[in-house]
Amino acid sequence: MPSLSSDWRQLTVGLVLPDVAFGAAVDVDDLLDEPELHFSATPSSSRLLLLPRAGSFTRLVLEWENLPEIGVFTAGAAPGDALAPEQAARLETWMRDVAVICHAMRDAIREASERAVDDAAAGVSESLPRREAASTRVVSAHIGTSVAGPDPALPFDVVDVVVGDHPGLMLFVDRATGETLGRRITTRDGDEVVAVRFEPLAASVQPALLQGWYDQHIAREVLFDDVWQVYVHLITGLDAPASVHSPG
Repeated sequence: MPSLSSDWRQLTVGLVLPDVAFGAAVDVDDLLDEPELHFSATPSSSRLLLLPRAGSFTRLVLEWENLPEIGVFTAGAAPGDALAPEQAARLETWMRDVAVICHAMRDAIREASERAVDDAAAGVSESLPRREAASTRVVSAHIGTSVAGPDPALPFDVVDVVVGDHPGLMLFVDRATGETLGRRITTRDGDEVVAVRFEPLAASVQPALLQGWYDQHIAREVLFDDVWQVYVHLITGLDAPASVHSPG
């Protein structure tokens, strides 16, 4: 049977950065050591979480609804690991500044992450922006992924995994035709998973093929998160996080 296993490979992703992103972190560079900056955005609220130093338990959070400039800032740290008040104030000022960039670019970040996943699933090794606005530059990020392109030995190109109409049900849908090819059913006893089974719904599909498609679904979710994380770092003046950035 054809295999959907995929080797780890490098995807080059073109990201459009506003001019303001370049040098955006220069004023706090001395306070950062392999930092992690996480940005999440929902229709009702947004959040920035900064871990300024590798191995540190310091966490700085800025949360807002409509205007990041008036968001709520909090700082937490383990005993003996707290920043000096002046340092925390400098990082708060920086987080409020870059939150404005993240808030303005939240749709662009999502679109770039979705575009990279779609391009990787199509089998290409380079994902380029569809458009570029004025006062911007395109930079390349090299991101490791195990997302595979279409297998020529299979009668299907891209198969999406979508949530079904009841808890524990996921459906495998051929993107080209809309046909449901199978399902994954998870049985729980409270919070504990007691069984997972794959049920083919098409004659040419076997459980092992469904398992491979599910693995690819997880790989695409990971790639989406990695592109999102790299983009957030770059638009805020930080280097791409080493955990997802492959030297290229």
